[in-house]
Amino acid sequence: MESRIINQTNTTQKKLALFIDQIIRARFWIAIAVFIFMLVFKLHGSSLNMWDTYVSDKTGDNSGLIAGKPRAVRSDEWLVQTPFSLSQTQTGLKQHNEVITIDGQDMIVGYNSAAIDVATIAKPFSWGYVLLGKEYGLSWVWGIKLIGMILFSFEIGLILTKRNKYLALLASLWIPFSSAIQWWFVSPVGDLIFFTLGFLVGIYNYFYYHKSKGRRLFFSLLATISISGFVLVLYPALQVPLGYLILILLIGFFFEFYKKVKLDKFDALFIGGAITATCLIIGISIYSSWESLLLVMNTVYPGKRVSVGGDFPRKDILLFLTNWKMPFMDVTYTNSSELSSFYHLFFVFLPMAPIIFFKKIRENLYGFLLFFYCVFSLLWMSFSFPSILAKITLWSYVPSVRVIVSFGFASVLLSLWFIQYLWEKESFKSLLIGSVLFFNLALYFFALYTGNLRLYISKWAIIVILLLAAFLIIALFKKWKVSFCFVLAGIVLITGTPVNPLAQGVAPVYEKKIAHEIQQIEKKDPGQLWAGERLMYGYLPMLGVHTFNGIAFTPNLDSWKILDPDKKNEDVYNRYAHINVEITNNEPTLQLLQSDAIVARLNPQVIKEYGIKYLITYKEIQDLSTSDVRFVQLYGPDKDGAFIYKARY
Repeated sequence: MESRIINQTNTTQKKLALFIDQIIRARFWIAIAVFIFMLVFKLHGSSLNMWDTYVSDKTGDNSGLIAGKPRAVRSDEWLVQTPFSLSQTQTGLKQHNEVITIDGQDMIVGYNSAAIDVATIAKPFSWGYVLLGKEYGLSWVWGIKLIGMILFSFEIGLILTKRNKYLALLASLWIPFSSAIQWWFVSPVGDLIFFTLGFLVGIYNYFYYHKSKGRRLFFSLLATISISGFVLVLYPALQVPLGYLILILLIGFFFEFYKKVKLDKFDALFIGGAITATCLIIGISIYSSWESLLLVMNTVYPGKRVSVGGDFPRKDILLFLTNWKMPFMDVTYTNSSELSSFYHLFFVFLPMAPIIFFKKIRENLYGFLLFFYCVFSLLWMSFSFPSILAKITLWSYVPSVRVIVSFGFASVLLSLWFIQYLWEKESFKSLLIGSVLFFNLALYFFALYTGNLRLYISKWAIIVILLLAAFLIIALFKKWKVSFCFVLAGIVLITGTPVNPLAQGVAPVYEKKIAHEIQQIEKKDPGQLWAGERLMYGYLPMLGVHTFNGIAFTPNLDSWKILDPDKKNEDVYNRYAHINVEITNNEPTLQLLQSDAIVARLNPQVIKEYGIKYLITYKEIQDLSTSDVRFVQLYGPDKDGAFIYKARY
């Protein structure tokens, strides 16, 4: 009876292994099929449906939302980054978008938006907007990034696990569907992780497949696009720590290949060409946007921000313990994006590190390099460093709240290496397993029960978390490989897949009554300046109309002379800012609402001086008319209380 059960189990495992092998072999064809499917049906994960809340008067019944829910907290996606690219599709995909804010915005600097420019070579996410327009372009962004990251993660898993294809398959789910990636998917975080993986895969595989000239050419192109894209994201808060991570892994690659690979004349061509192309793409892009970059670097926020480390709550380093709950229940004391992190086994590995590396660093080089990086990241988050050291190393650009992302990502890479290390070793003593288990459960309990996480997690949830953690640690050491992989993959997928909605098309923006009215006015009277109250500063540019306020990635210092002729309030507007507008009859003012938001209160005289012709308000303003400026109602009120007025002067 017992032997029969064992035979059935072995048969099931063989069938499962065969099925997984078929998926792995067909992964590129599956990726192409899924990508085409997403494009054909215009599928994406954007939270654009948030606009149904603020602009709710629709022209039809199709909202485009298929499953899940849009995330208000992802406003940097649905209110900023996606609108920037959608605006580009309405205005000619120029490097300088003339409709976002009064003086326009540089789209190379502004969130790497879609544009017909040299920099676009290094922005594969925007190729769809350039080639296919707004709806297919939006699907392209989500498809190329998710599918690309899955494929790159598989390859990085192969590198770190000595070609263990099953752990590589786990990596292809573990990294892309981690909470930190999904909550920050359309952001510099998602972009930089993508480009980091792409560059590392390109460099490693260039030498791994060195015998094939065709593969060398392909991977040199991949490395070129990836490192150029990495630089042009222009987000030093994460570029610096990920840059160091890339550097230490390149050291590992060097020691793996320097004796195995002999360079030839084709390497001079491929490597030389890649370096030349990278320099040209980055150099031309930065040169063409140099003035905008200088303005950004000299802003009050974020340009003047200096970090010396040490300001991250130590208990919150274990934020990943709550990631599973955030898609289903909002965090009460902060936002979900800031709490999102990666599940990892760093603290399982930590007490074993002295044993593993004692006189065996060279043979465990990848593990040692990743461990060294993770330890430094922990130190940076936990302790303050001299400012001169921070500036020399460029870590002065890195707030501790961003280091937790790079630390978590590196810890996942270390965890993959560590799992393979354990599973190729002999069994471990029960005392060692018990000690590691006790250390981790005590650490997790302390973080869950005494830190901020206690405000969010119930006692019963803490018990379940600790039980699952105990199972994973025991399964890891006992080499219950299938159980470990399935449970961990299940936790990651439950954590990541519900974060972003599944949606279709761009109806939440363009299939609205007010949108049609605005576009009709723009068609009859093109090129006029608009201003909008509330969130209209993000909505109007998507319709292709010139918007006075908008979102200023690059501050327009001269544009505020009318409101601030003596530059007394320069600190208010010399920053990355969401520019709100309020129409008033009082004295015009500028006010800082928060580090990245200001409000400009405009009276009729200022509206005339700026030449603002059309206004969207949420109140009647005929009574604000003066002898010089008269407001004529053209539309409204709609369901949201919105009006369109024409200013006559």
